[in-house]
Amino acid sequence: MKNLIFTTLIALLTLLSRSAHAQTPQPISDRLDAIVAYPLVISLRVPDENALRRGVTTRIDDGRTFTSTPYWVGRIPYLSLPSWITSYGQWEAMPYEQARRTPPEQRPSGSWFIVVPLPIDAVGQGLWFDQTRYELNWLPDPERSLLEADTVEHTRDFASFWSMHLDEQTRDDPSVTNAIAQLRRDPFQHWRARLLTDGLDPDRTRARETLANTPDALRSIELELSTQSPGIDLLNAIARQQEARWQIILGRIWLIDPETAERLKQTLMRTVRFNDSTLPLWSDNQSDLAQLSHDLLSPFVNDDTRVLRAKAWLETQPRSIAWVIDDQGSIEANTERLLPTLGVISMPSEPGSSLLRVEVGLRSPQLETVPPNTQHEVSVPIEQQPITTASPQLSTQRIHLRMGHWSQAMDVLASPVPARPPFVRIGPLLADWTMNALISNRPLEASALSPDRTCLGMLWRAAPPDRDSPNTGWRLYLECAATDPTAPGDALTVWVGPRTFPTAAWRITPDALVETVAGTAYGIVPQPSVETRILSDRWVAQIDLPAAVFDESGQLMLGIERTDADGVHSAWPRRMIPGQSDPARLIVTPDHFDDLKRGSP
Repeated sequence: MKNLIFTTLIALLTLLSRSAHAQTPQPISDRLDAIVAYPLVISLRVPDENALRRGVTTRIDDGRTFTSTPYWVGRIPYLSLPSWITSYGQWEAMPYEQARRTPPEQRPSGSWFIVVPLPIDAVGQGLWFDQTRYELNWLPDPERSLLEADTVEHTRDFASFWSMHLDEQTRDDPSVTNAIAQLRRDPFQHWRARLLTDGLDPDRTRARETLANTPDALRSIELELSTQSPGIDLLNAIARQQEARWQIILGRIWLIDPETAERLKQTLMRTVRFNDSTLPLWSDNQSDLAQLSHDLLSPFVNDDTRVLRAKAWLETQPRSIAWVIDDQGSIEANTERLLPTLGVISMPSEPGSSLLRVEVGLRSPQLETVPPNTQHEVSVPIEQQPITTASPQLSTQRIHLRMGHWSQAMDVLASPVPARPPFVRIGPLLADWTMNALISNRPLEASALSPDRTCLGMLWRAAPPDRDSPNTGWRLYLECAATDPTAPGDALTVWVGPRTFPTAAWRITPDALVETVAGTAYGIVPQPSVETRILSDRWVAQIDLPAAVFDESGQLMLGIERTDADGVHSAWPRRMIPGQSDPARLIVTPDHFDDLKRGSP
């Protein structure tokens, strides 16, 4: 009986011990990367938040213990406007007591973090959470790689590598400036802001940390947080740790293979010239970058394998991207073939132009050279495919692009759109391209605007044609949703005629003001008659088009764009690159509208 009681007690104590251990906070990652002379920031898995009330106690192998205050670190997404780069939001770090008083559903999305102030003489030791030991992957101070550049010439080349960053003119472009400002507010991506502005130079990091009165030149690389909460030091520690990880990665790779290190750095801070503006064009996949840094800092790979992993990642990055700028805004003289325009950007692994091969059907390929990191436009002739009784559907034409090992196929609209009763549908207008959508070749990603910003309409014949001018009587009706339709700055721009040489373009505001903003026929094409109405949640424009908008073939080339009161831009029939001069065009053929309206075949 005594043995049974003793056995039961042992089993109960074991169960209680296991239960208590199961409730102990543990690191989310099985591998902890500790950087010499840097505090260790750890994200935690916390089964029971009550276990955090006295802080989190850890110890190293020699018995020294550390009690860390747990912080809930999360991101509050901004209610941001559509833009080239997605807004990262605002990061907050709430200490345990504050987080405990905040219901989980009201906290920003995130997890628990602690900072362990590992002493410099702890190198080589492991870290204990309760009864579980974690082997620390000790990484050298980022400045260590500077010391390993063993000759004066090598050191000079290494310093030149760290000085690689965006030039002042590129940084001053509004899109790049905006991207840097967002990155500076994100502790997990602040390292890239520094990469763009100062090359992530370890010397500047050390100068910033050792100078008592940080000068303005160094203060500019500080993490910019909009919070003054008690967790600001933890957020700064996260930013320092992420910076140090990438400094170690880039320094190690350069010491092994300088060419690969330079390619890696250039890819991480790539910008591309689009017409008259410069836009960032880098991989924004955070999980992919986290996995890359995890692999490159692994203690189980040698130098050769480390470089091979970096090269493998570089090979997965797009070497080229392409998109449709315009389907029907240009027609080849004499042949009446459509000349759709494609945008192509070459991002080669080596400097120099690339050879582009364009193929349509069984025709001989079209060859062009494409300069690196610059938008290049390609026009490809295709046959028009009119809508007929035998072929009542809109037709597309597939265009194949090839550049080295890269290839992409795109469909362009080959059929003019016949105007049929009761109307031709217009829209909805599409938001501008985003960086992620373009680089990942997802044309519809983030293209739809929210219901309070959408714009759509129709084109129809509102009056019978005049005997002397059969193209009169066409009306364009557009509805533009808005939270405040009376706010200044909202405007539509209606483009008619070829994309490169528009017949006319009119800017129309909610108060029915019409302004001619472009056109090769000033004084020839009269402004349209416009009526507008302002409602509670939208404004409406009714635009009576002059007969002169139709070309000599009786066709209407139409494109529409809108910039709302908040500066959000959208267009139809194709989405646009930020800064693009004018939208794509769609050809509307109205010649059978009246026959169809009377029921003729």
